[in-house]
Amino acid sequence: MQSRTLTSFLEDVKLEDVRETPVETPISGSDGFVIGEIDLKGFMRYLDKSTIHFPRKFTVIVGKTGSGKTSLLDAITFALYKRTSRTDLPNVKIEDICQPGGYVRITFAQGRDQYEVTRGLTSSGTSYITLKRNGLPIGGAIPELDAKIQEVIGLDYVGFRNSTFVRQDEMKELGAQSGADRLEIFQKLFRLEVFERAQTVVADKLSAIRLDVEGTTSELTVRKEQQAKLPEKQEELSTIKKEIEGEKARLDELEKAIVEKGGLLAELKGKHETFLEIRTKKSEASRAIVEMGTKIEKAREDNQKAMELKQSIAQLSEETKGYESVQSRWDALKEKERKITELRGRVQIYENQKRTVGDEHQRELERLSSLISAQEERLGKITTDIGKDEAFSLLRKEGALGERIMRIEKEMEWLRGRDELIASLVKEQESSKNELDIVCSKTGRINADSFILSELQEQMERIKDDIKRKEEAYRVKEGEIDGKMREIQAEVDAVAFGVSEQEQLRGLEQKLEGMRQKRDELEQKRNELDGIGDVSKLIEDLTSQKEQKERELEQLQQSLEALKVSESQYETTERELKELEEKRRSIEAVIHGKEGEARRLGKEIEDLRAITQQIEALETTLKDLQESAEVLTLLKEKILHKKGIVMYAIEQLLPQLAREASSNLSDLTDGRFNNVRIIPYEENNRYGVRIDVGGADGESHDVQEFSGGEKTQINAALRFAIAKELASMPQVGRTFGRMKTLFIDEGDLGSLDTEVSRGLFVKKLFDMGEFFDKVILITHLTEVADRFPSKIRVYMTPEEKSKVEVLREA
Repeated sequence: MQSRTLTSFLEDVKLEDVRETPVETPISGSDGFVIGEIDLKGFMRYLDKSTIHFPRKFTVIVGKTGSGKTSLLDAITFALYKRTSRTDLPNVKIEDICQPGGYVRITFAQGRDQYEVTRGLTSSGTSYITLKRNGLPIGGAIPELDAKIQEVIGLDYVGFRNSTFVRQDEMKELGAQSGADRLEIFQKLFRLEVFERAQTVVADKLSAIRLDVEGTTSELTVRKEQQAKLPEKQEELSTIKKEIEGEKARLDELEKAIVEKGGLLAELKGKHETFLEIRTKKSEASRAIVEMGTKIEKAREDNQKAMELKQSIAQLSEETKGYESVQSRWDALKEKERKITELRGRVQIYENQKRTVGDEHQRELERLSSLISAQEERLGKITTDIGKDEAFSLLRKEGALGERIMRIEKEMEWLRGRDELIASLVKEQESSKNELDIVCSKTGRINADSFILSELQEQMERIKDDIKRKEEAYRVKEGEIDGKMREIQAEVDAVAFGVSEQEQLRGLEQKLEGMRQKRDELEQKRNELDGIGDVSKLIEDLTSQKEQKERELEQLQQSLEALKVSESQYETTERELKELEEKRRSIEAVIHGKEGEARRLGKEIEDLRAITQQIEALETTLKDLQESAEVLTLLKEKILHKKGIVMYAIEQLLPQLAREASSNLSDLTDGRFNNVRIIPYEENNRYGVRIDVGGADGESHDVQEFSGGEKTQINAALRFAIAKELASMPQVGRTFGRMKTLFIDEGDLGSLDTEVSRGLFVKKLFDMGEFFDKVILITHLTEVADRFPSKIRVYMTPEEKSKVEVLREA
């Protein structure tokens, strides 16, 4: 009997309660996901815009390691699911792989519809996504569009990645891993981990139900304990009712006594009110007498104070006579003092100016003197006493004398025989020679210092002239300041404010201060006297009023004495009535409390009588919970456990995979190996999958016993068989969608050491076109890439940017 495939198995098993998303009906007309093109910018190393078309069934993507070939697979999952192999790593965020303004756009077919998805970040770094179907936009927020994309594709991120991508080194996994790890790989590829999640869900539900069982059992126990208290509560209620009757009888007797006391109190109330009225009037009269006595005493004090104030006012008025005259004399002297102070301030200003001008003049003289000293020091170092002008004059004179002597000699030649003329010429010649000797003695002292000497002499003259000018300017300025100071001194003399006037001013200040204080005191006492006024009449009126109030107080006291007996009887009756009313309130409170307790017990008794129905309902609920717990325990420990439905699925799946892998391996090895056995096993409560391959010796060997190239061929045979099975699965909801595009990243082709084995690998890859609409191989091997009809190259620029170019589309 032929083994069932996973496809038929999934059609029989219901997973509504354990899926991450609800199972939906298969998408109408869906033939599977088929990639169209990829357009990206600002994503990973693809900083500039790049577009990749996949027009052919078979396409190869070539490029050096690290150029960005594998990043294209991340671009696809980024656009569809906002996840990549990079962001699956810890501490890697979307912003690390997509720049602001970056995006990935992909187009794909699903059934008869064409879709376009664009996902990226705006220039401000905000995420966005757009989705179109057959050119028309589909609206919605990002979470809604993410759900729509997953619904269209029929797979979540993990399912899509396992079904569509065969990444680097994945070819090695099945052969290299242990048996338990191989089982995990099969579960991951065929999405069987859903049953593990189902087991977790069932375990959670079982824990919750067990808690409910404990809670229901505890509640049932409590209810039964409560039901047992019903007779006791009924007896307690009967006792309380009897106590209430007894308290009500006492309350009736007390009411009669209160009525009797109330009547007596009403009879005494008239005299009581008269007593209160008289007592109030007596209190008011006593208070008025005290107040009047206080006012009389105060008036007498004010009268005495007024007499004292009049005496003080008379004395102070005498002492402050002539205040205005003293003030006038003080004002005149104070003005002179102010004027003198102002003039002395001006004198001080000019003295400061004179001192400043003198200091500046002295500093300038010292500066010029230092310049003269420096020039004299330089003159001391001069090696000649002949200046520039004198030197030029001597040199001109020397030349003129030389020319004169030569001219005389010529003239003597011309005048030979004329002795009187020659004698005159000889005398002139000797005179010229003597003068020339004197000039030559001076020109011998001419050197380079002659020019410096003249310059230094000129500078010395200029400095001396400058000193003279500054001395004259200083004398003029000093004279001006002295003139101003003399003018001010004349004004000081005109004011005539000396030591005598100053002492007189101080004396007037002290006298004014004393008179001013007395004037203030005089004004204060006058105000006090005005405030007191004439109090003699007031004293007389208050004394009369006080005597009248004292007579009224004596009459009121006599009236109170007459009412004291009836008031004492009223107070006693009122006190006894309040005591009776307090007892009544106490008995009423007791009755109210016991009636409340009776109502509470009555309600408890009603509740206890109703507990019987609750107990029956709780017993039914407990029975249902226990039955549910038994079912969930069975699911958890028998059905959803690996030894249950998972191993059942694997056992149904593996025979078909082994047959397909055997056929693939025969094609890949040209018939050298053609027998693959995939066997599930259980050992020490651990489950795994063993992979045996018939070797050249006719014996079966574990896949790890083969060479590197042979293991690559075996792993490729297994992976191709799995890919075919996944591509053949029907579109079922969002978890088991069909994939009609296959990406193989490298595929471990480097371990195939012969061109023949690589050729067989590529031929088998082309055979996969029977099950996939698009097959894309990513490789760095040129001889493999040359076999593909469509060829795309990915390369890295010197600026470390990934670029794409189409090498062949024919």
